[in-house]
Amino acid sequence: MLRDNSNIHSFRFRWSYFPINNGVRRSFARWIDAVVERNVQEVTLEIRHSYSKMTYEIPPGLVNCKSLKKLTLRVEDLAEFILPKSMSLPQLKFMCLDGFLVSNEESAKNLFSCCPLLETLNIVDCYIQTDNRGNFTVESLSLKHFAYTHRHNNYRRHHLRPTIIKLSAPNLTSITCESYLTQEYDLQNCSDLSDINLNILYNKEFEKRHLPKEEKEEYAKRILKLLVSVKKVKRLDLSSGFLEVLWRVTDLYNCQLPILCNLQSLRLETRFTRGSMHAIAYLLKISPNISTFIVKSNSADVGDDWEVGFSLSGMVSNLNVVRIENVHGCDAELKILSYLLKNAKGLKKVVLYFRPSVGSSDRVRQVKLFKKKLIEVPTASSSIGMVFY
Repeated sequence: MLRDNSNIHSFRFRWSYFPINNGVRRSFARWIDAVVERNVQEVTLEIRHSYSKMTYEIPPGLVNCKSLKKLTLRVEDLAEFILPKSMSLPQLKFMCLDGFLVSNEESAKNLFSCCPLLETLNIVDCYIQTDNRGNFTVESLSLKHFAYTHRHNNYRRHHLRPTIIKLSAPNLTSITCESYLTQEYDLQNCSDLSDINLNILYNKEFEKRHLPKEEKEEYAKRILKLLVSVKKVKRLDLSSGFLEVLWRVTDLYNCQLPILCNLQSLRLETRFTRGSMHAIAYLLKISPNISTFIVKSNSADVGDDWEVGFSLSGMVSNLNVVRIENVHGCDAELKILSYLLKNAKGLKKVVLYFRPSVGSSDRVRQVKLFKKKLIEVPTASSSIGMVFY
């Protein structure tokens, strides 16, 4: 407050583990008022605490700052935030909320409606209620990038999540979601989505196959709804958990999934299990124009019937580039690469990033043998460049 009148670009407040008493609250409010007066553009608030319940009141000046362009509010454990009734952030373009709990529906709605230029919204382990059914809805004409993360599966944190995440953002171009499939998404009003990353976390219930039939059917409906919503996507990233769930919850070959005609790049993280291979086959089947196929390998044995669903003619006819990361040099990886080499007539480049070697002679021999077998595979394309890293 005693410095000159020059602007402050960024302000960061971090408080760790000590109780936030009234004196600290008053001091922080004064600091916020000071940086707001100096036309601050970026504010980061980080609080680490070890208390079961915490309530924090956001200073009105922070959410009524006319110059603010970037706002990050991060709490180590879930805390209740009380927002002022009046909020206006006319220049805000980026907002990240982490460990943020807002139970007042009207305040939650106002928080997003007061940002007419908001382009990027990141929500991490938050519970923000925008209606009396526990749903989280964001309506924004300016929003371009949305990311949602909910990693906790224990009772205290898992039940504090939205029933449905609903986005009404016609100009949204990319979305990243990391959560269990118990989370439902409604993306019907996001027509321009071109870049999607769906990281469905994998839990023990799916591995043990103990899910009730009704629950499997519900998960199947959610996957169908997701794929219908993103049918115009150009780049799609999927986790190994998504592939396993896609295979387990429904009979893929009796399931009418939409054709992803615009999909050009498909990136997967997979364990190369029999189930994930069936899911990959189906994704390739409904993506006739895919040109780039990228796989991060977590090696496993696919079994003898791994080719089920891969026999459809023309499945990879437009494929140009194949890249596999974290290659182990195992039979499962050789099988999928051999299939692609034999069937992708337009394939031009194969790039393999081998898993870092521990330096053992057996490992070196395994990699050399893998390369030799791969080079000897007959190819459908006459001009394929292979690159090994």
